[in-house]
Amino acid sequence: MSLRRTLSALALGLVAAGLVAACLPWSIEAPGTARFVSRGLQQGWGVALAARGRTEVVLLPLPRIVFEDIRLTEGDAAGPVLAAGGNLSLQLGLAALLTGRVEVDSLTLDGSELVLPQEAGDPRWSAAAERLTHSIAGADGDRPRRIILARCALKGRDPRDGTLQTARDVDLTISWPAWSDSLAVNGGLRWSEGSARITLTDLRPYALFSGGESPFTAALTWPTGSLNAQGNGSLRDGLKASGTGSLQTRSLHKTLALTGGGLALSPFVEDFAVEGSFEAASGQIQFPSVTVRSDGNVLEGAGSATFGPKRNAVQATLAAENLNLSPLLAGLLRLTGFDRAADDAARHSRSLDLRPFTGGDLDLRISAGNARIGPVQLTDLASSVLVREDGIEASLGRANVRGGMVKGRVSLAADGGEAAPTRVKAQGSFDGLDLGALLDDLGQSRWVLGATRGSLALEGAGHDVDALARSVSGRVALESADGALSGLDLADVVHRGGAVAPGALARRNGRTPFEHAAVTLLFADGVGEIVEGRLASRTLGASLNGRVALADRRFQARAEILPRATASADGAAPPATLFEIAGPWDAVSVRASAGPRPAGDEARQRAAPDSFQRPGADLPLGIRAYVPATGP
Repeated sequence: MSLRRTLSALALGLVAAGLVAACLPWSIEAPGTARFVSRGLQQGWGVALAARGRTEVVLLPLPRIVFEDIRLTEGDAAGPVLAAGGNLSLQLGLAALLTGRVEVDSLTLDGSELVLPQEAGDPRWSAAAERLTHSIAGADGDRPRRIILARCALKGRDPRDGTLQTARDVDLTISWPAWSDSLAVNGGLRWSEGSARITLTDLRPYALFSGGESPFTAALTWPTGSLNAQGNGSLRDGLKASGTGSLQTRSLHKTLALTGGGLALSPFVEDFAVEGSFEAASGQIQFPSVTVRSDGNVLEGAGSATFGPKRNAVQATLAAENLNLSPLLAGLLRLTGFDRAADDAARHSRSLDLRPFTGGDLDLRISAGNARIGPVQLTDLASSVLVREDGIEASLGRANVRGGMVKGRVSLAADGGEAAPTRVKAQGSFDGLDLGALLDDLGQSRWVLGATRGSLALEGAGHDVDALARSVSGRVALESADGALSGLDLADVVHRGGAVAPGALARRNGRTPFEHAAVTLLFADGVGEIVEGRLASRTLGASLNGRVALADRRFQARAEILPRATASADGAAPPATLFEIAGPWDAVSVRASAGPRPAGDEARQRAAPDSFQRPGADLPLGIRAYVPATGP
């Protein structure tokens, strides 16, 4: 081989070896390298670098420097710490490097702990963020094309309560290629209550930070839900955005706990989703068109939400073709202790504290063509719920139930402070209600027939259910005309001297038509006195006197049945048949009374015992439990 060819081959080999060597990482001991890069970072980003470990250098294909056991501080080496530990990998611009400048094309932090502001007024990261914003907007300096965080920790103040918290496994990739004007963000983190991930694409930083408008597509997931949105946003005159989006959560209460915020009545809501168009600006979101899904219900309408420093507020007007209110009723019974799972002690001691349900303001109006509360069907429903810091008010503007019109309002209010009792007021009325059909819906015997009207006005106060029940006062009145009692023939009972005809057939065919029936109760201190109880038919009249104890859930009364017959030859009035009715609400017993008929209203009142001792064995609810007397 000629000398010329030998030299050429040798030169080519040296070049190849040099290229290979330039592509390999080289560990060097050069403190001046860290100082050189630190000066460049200070000039461009306002961040100082110190490296206590070794340094690796790769020259090709693009210059890359890796510093181990790093420390980043704001301003200079004596400034507050921004990041400590782990490795910092910088990919530098070759052209700038040849001129003695540091231009970061790509930055990777691996295994570091990032330190966010530790207290109010801590300026940490503010200068770096401001310089990076100017760089992105094109005002001055260079900008990185990629920022990567891998296996990092994030230490900062919890926005909910200000305590110091640390998030683990933080990974974040911010990518802005040189050939694109769109930026993409993808990242996630893990903390004590779960993990979350975020994706943001189609964002145009130059347009955004220079006062223009940028499109965006965002997705956020957390342990109990997800958020997706797309549209356009701007930073001019504050953050503004508009577009379409959806929010889904398997537990609204837990989701709000993650953010530290609150919404009214959130403990009642589990499965919840919102989807539609939105317009957001200055802590407020408008929903010109929105679809809300919860517990199988689908409602459509419009609304708005305002997020304030102390209280959030939601206003919405929604409508549904079909509405199932059973889950809401079940939640109400569970939280107030009236569900079947609660024993008497737990039920009576259940707190009436409103604070868990008044975490935000709410003005909600709901209408539905058809609605259902358990087995009860309603039509043409119009209702509203108003929640403020000091109370809750629920109104039923109208609803058709079994041929009748029902209206009502319930308000719960409490003065400030834990020691203040909760005041409850309830008002309502109904007209034309088929009470028998309603009892049938509730799984009870259809023992009364006819259209019924009534009204109630009750109020009470207490810290728990038991105290509230013992303080109830007010009035309840029911009235029915041209109806009938089913399952019992009172005329036959009078004829038999207080005994019911034996056999199921007699009870099934028994019937007592009446022209008018009414009952009125006046409540005071949790006890309702029957001040008017009467039934009138063509053949007999009946009266009822007694009491209802709400706290003890017991009933005690005396019924008197008097035939409409002509007086006897000696002028004596026809004898009356008396019955004692007593027992718990779910096991009332009825027995004929052998005592003499008291004369006059005062004697009749004295005949009703003051105590609520139950005379006799437990029997099913209602007149079906009638048992004739067996002794004198």
